[in-house]
Amino acid sequence: MKELVERLKRLSHPGLARDYLRELTKYHRIQGSRGLIDAVKAVKEIVEDYGLETRMIEIPPNSERGFMETPISWDVEGGFLELKRGDNVIARYDYLDHPTLIAAHSPPGEGCDTLRYCSSLDKCDGRSVLLEAPAYLAFRELDADVIVLYDSKRYLEAVPYTGLFLRSSEVKKKPAVFNIPASMALKLISSMQKGVEVEVCWSSNAKYVERPHYMLLAHRGEGPGVLYISHICHPKPGGHDNASGSVANILVAKTLSQVREVSHIHAWVPEYTGTIFLRDYLPADLLGVVNLDMVGSKQWITDSTLNIVMMPLYIEQKTPAYAFLASKIVFDEAQSFGGFKLPRYRYSVSPYSAGSDHDVTIGWGLDSVMFNEWPSKYYHTDMDDIDAISPGNLVNTALAASLTGVFLAKSYMEEEVLRAFNEYLKSWYAIEALKYKFDTSELSRAFRSRVKPGDMNVLVTPLTMKLLYKILGRDVYMKLRELKGAYSFLTLYGPLAHINNVQDPITLFQVENLLTWSSEDRKLIVDVWSRIKDEVLK
Repeated sequence: MKELVERLKRLSHPGLARDYLRELTKYHRIQGSRGLIDAVKAVKEIVEDYGLETRMIEIPPNSERGFMETPISWDVEGGFLELKRGDNVIARYDYLDHPTLIAAHSPPGEGCDTLRYCSSLDKCDGRSVLLEAPAYLAFRELDADVIVLYDSKRYLEAVPYTGLFLRSSEVKKKPAVFNIPASMALKLISSMQKGVEVEVCWSSNAKYVERPHYMLLAHRGEGPGVLYISHICHPKPGGHDNASGSVANILVAKTLSQVREVSHIHAWVPEYTGTIFLRDYLPADLLGVVNLDMVGSKQWITDSTLNIVMMPLYIEQKTPAYAFLASKIVFDEAQSFGGFKLPRYRYSVSPYSAGSDHDVTIGWGLDSVMFNEWPSKYYHTDMDDIDAISPGNLVNTALAASLTGVFLAKSYMEEEVLRAFNEYLKSWYAIEALKYKFDTSELSRAFRSRVKPGDMNVLVTPLTMKLLYKILGRDVYMKLRELKGAYSFLTLYGPLAHINNVQDPITLFQVENLLTWSSEDRKLIVDVWSRIKDEVLK
């Protein structure tokens, strides 16, 4: 094994990682945009040079599969937002400098008007409004010419990224939707609450187009293989999210194509909306899936920890076990005073959480793991640039992912690895239970009666929060949006447990994620879950 690891390391080059990051972050990679197509073509050229067979696959826009929808195609050529107090320009934001300025899939528009602040969607009128709210809800519910959004949960000095992801039936002429930094929004609100009049002028040169979306599939080898998947979408620059994962996937493809130890398949997709169509085109049976989403950062900048995200514990899983072993081999490079190897890089196993393409493959009953760094300081903002990515850390994450695939393909010490990993998980939960004074005895039920991935009833796609908004209404949706764990449970964990006859999944999920919901929070989940079972999963 040591010889294989050294061989893989010799094939790893941080300089290539840096070059590929620069290439991908040139493109504004919004789902359905020309920039995303150009990025996919760039990756295609790179991996073909490594001898992989490639195929660009059309994804139908404005369509649906299962519980998910693909948006209409959309491009933006330019735009600006200017804020003035009398003749004094407070701030001016240009799309070319801030690619997240215009919300994805926003209608075009231009004009000038007096800006009004809305404290909530309930108390919002005016032709030009400033507020903090989910972009889709604001667009759908407000009768305005322009909506200026801010997000206090994003880095305060950065322009946040928001998206509408509209179907053609949802498109309307207005409002145009823009984003500004929370720091600027708070200054404006303070002024307006003192009676100062703020004028906003805006222009958005956006358009809806008839054009397919695309994803890229590449593979080498004929037998059952390991699938590596990365979403390549998101606005420019999108360094951590997710040029990093896309580049890690390229590096894995390069490494494994030279080692030739295993069959391997690689996909670069629009997040969710490409993945839900992927299974129709896979060239071979899958041994497992490795999702690479936000990896290789300078952790001292992003404040991230690399999470090795498992499947729900009610499912048997090999890929997460091998991913953890591979991570220990790669990342434990520091030494104690006595010479004992310690992590040089922050990483940890993590209970299942939703939010990326592993949700889809888990629903299909595929043995899956996600490498994901969280939190991320500049997440979903125009400041998510390659300055926060370490080519060396990115190469090491790709190395761990490559090693995971080799272990999985060779069933490396399978019985010993699985036994050790499961014992580690039990001990990990026991320590966490002591730390938080949490009763984890219910977990024994999950370990006793686990579902085998290949024998599972399949969920075609996860549910979406957009679907829940349409079913439950705005008030319930907003409560769920703020409730820790609700998204993960309601979109995949619960539905997949339900169709596979896992009993009392709410309690199991709470224990698995060490969640201390209040009685009111739990009642909300119970009530919503009952409606989902009756109205959606019937």
